[in-house]
Amino acid sequence: MGSFPLSKRRTMEKNWILPEEKPKNDTIKDILAARGIHTPNEIAEFLSDKPRLTHDPFLMKGLREAAIRICKAAADGIHIVVYGDYDADGICSVSLLMEILGKLTDRVSYYIPSRFDEGYGLNKEALKTIKESGGELVITVDCGSVSYEEGMFAEEIGLEMIVTDHHNLNDQPVNCLLVNPKQAGCSYPERELSGCGVAFKVAQGLARLLEEQGEETIGKGDLNRALDLVAIATIGDIVPLTGENRTLVKYGLKTLNADRRPGLGALIRGIGLKPGLVTSDNVAYGIVPHLNAAGRMMDAETGVTLLLSQEEAERDQAVDALILANRERRKTQEEILQATLQTAEEEDREQWILVLDAGDAHEGITGIVAGKIKETYHKPTVIVTDSGDGLLKGTGRGIEGLDLYALLSKVQDLFLKFGGHPGACGFLMDRSDLPELRRRLNAAAKELYQNDTSVFRPKLHIDAVMRPQDIDRELIEALEKLEPFGHRNPKPIFCMREVVPERPVFLGEEGRHARFRAGMVDAILFQTASTFRDHLTAGRPLDLAGYLEFNRWNGKEKIQFVTTDLRWYNE
Repeated sequence: MGSFPLSKRRTMEKNWILPEEKPKNDTIKDILAARGIHTPNEIAEFLSDKPRLTHDPFLMKGLREAAIRICKAAADGIHIVVYGDYDADGICSVSLLMEILGKLTDRVSYYIPSRFDEGYGLNKEALKTIKESGGELVITVDCGSVSYEEGMFAEEIGLEMIVTDHHNLNDQPVNCLLVNPKQAGCSYPERELSGCGVAFKVAQGLARLLEEQGEETIGKGDLNRALDLVAIATIGDIVPLTGENRTLVKYGLKTLNADRRPGLGALIRGIGLKPGLVTSDNVAYGIVPHLNAAGRMMDAETGVTLLLSQEEAERDQAVDALILANRERRKTQEEILQATLQTAEEEDREQWILVLDAGDAHEGITGIVAGKIKETYHKPTVIVTDSGDGLLKGTGRGIEGLDLYALLSKVQDLFLKFGGHPGACGFLMDRSDLPELRRRLNAAAKELYQNDTSVFRPKLHIDAVMRPQDIDRELIEALEKLEPFGHRNPKPIFCMREVVPERPVFLGEEGRHARFRAGMVDAILFQTASTFRDHLTAGRPLDLAGYLEFNRWNGKEKIQFVTTDLRWYNE
């Protein structure tokens, strides 16, 4: 890879991975085949407006036992506390269980730790506070699988725990009743549920158990109404939108668009989305950031209030607070990003993984910034911030083809706390160990590069190669049936070969965007048009990569090719 400055890495060309070109093909079937969908039944299920792929909740290890214990605790009047995380997945998980358990008992409350004062996951002080406040049974959502010491502490103080979670486990999991599809010995077919997805399966289990006992305290309608929360969490936590997750999100989006949750409807209107027409993209880039802003900038309880409150004034106040928090988040994010980019640029030695010290930067934003920087340099990126008492909090984001969790696991002896998954991780460590962390991580990442030099070159996966004249309404209508798009089911990317751009018009500050004609199709390029100005104005043929969509505006509908990358033809 050489030892050129990091600044030159910003213009690294992508490695276009093209499919085999066929003289005549069925574009949709080819796309599905590349994603592992082959048989007529699989294709029908994937494209169905009413998918049926879902699994018996009692296939999940520990879930029946958890449902039995929860039902008995509710019947005995035991004070149940739902303990969750402060991101969108955690907020939705808490809200879902609060809503469902509220059908069984009025002795239920919730606790979400402060990102700033307590950090992610279970902590002993929180458990002590819960116990002193009368809590008797803690049910975690979206956290707790590796909280062995906290589980032991809960047992010591007489606080019962049930952990429901979806994160990776280590060799010392929590020592209590655990519901996690990733745990050893669990045969549940869908291992990649979100935290809220696991909470929903617990709710399904409660409903099934009560039905077996001749009770209908939790009905099918109660479960269906909760699917909007599952859809938001599943999209927001970037778990695969395939298999059962796809079923949950499809029905969840229908529930969301039915506008049955007043607080969510108020947020949708408040951020300028169209009720009844909310897509997975709208959720990912609109709803989720606003819910996340609660935990990043203030108090995650604001998100729960929005989703559960029956008081209009409370909901409106929550909407205003979330919009303001997200606006502040974006401003702070840009400030931290620019400062951290400068830190990266000033590195005078080759790094295979960027470990950047952001000092006292707002820790609620550093995860987003780490993601932006890893996209800029296409290197796994870790940002650490001061946490007081000589400690550092770290958050990391990985790149395609590199398991960040596995990489950081090699140095977990340096961490006081550690958790995450292949794409994102967090930890707590002593500041004095930072040089050693950098040295060992770079050595491990360099070894990965030596084994596979393509790891550190960004990849662009092309789903199909086509000509402009192959594009029509029928194709785009068929592509829309592949939604919802997300992790492991991204928007299909097409390559149009030998296109000479016509009538390019540069838009925005410094001509960052461009509109042009690509054969018979209107095309647009966002953000990078100034970089590719010479390509767009040279009058020479190009290969264009991008996705197809209907550009809908003021009741009109027009086909548009959204260009994500381009290169000289036959380069």
